[in-house]
Amino acid sequence: MLVNEKQQQFMQLRIIEGKSFSTISREIDVPIETLQEWEVNLVDEMEVMRIHEINKIEEENGLMPIARLRYLAKLYTRLSKELDSRDFSGLPTDKLYDMLKDVELRFNNKVRPFMDDWDDEYDDFDDLDDWDDDDDGDDILF
Repeated sequence: MLVNEKQQQFMQLRIIEGKSFSTISREIDVPIETLQEWEVNLVDEMEVMRIHEINKIEEENGLMPIARLRYLAKLYTRLSKELDSRDFSGLPTDKLYDMLKDVELRFNNKVRPFMDDWDDEYDDFDDLDDWDDDDDGDDILF
């Protein structure tokens, strides 16, 4: 759907700035009923704008999945090195160990979806019985 300038202003004010229909109506001089119709008719365009804004916020704050994964990996490495340097004679070590386990769990939770996607991409390679046409049982990959 083609979006005119007033509709673009409406979407910006509604989604990005979170303003009410009455406030938007006053600001862009469009009746509330029209704004309500636009919200119904522009649902797809508004969702695209919402997703774009969320992605922008995530990117600006280092919250995108890969950036977050890098951060957790670096944190895990730092905590692991610190734990390795401890002689385990003091109480703070158990707290450090708990932090290490927590970071490891978070890291695994971030990596698992990537690994699941990887596995899904290569499911087609599960049936390799048809590689050798002579059926003598010597099917090999390499």
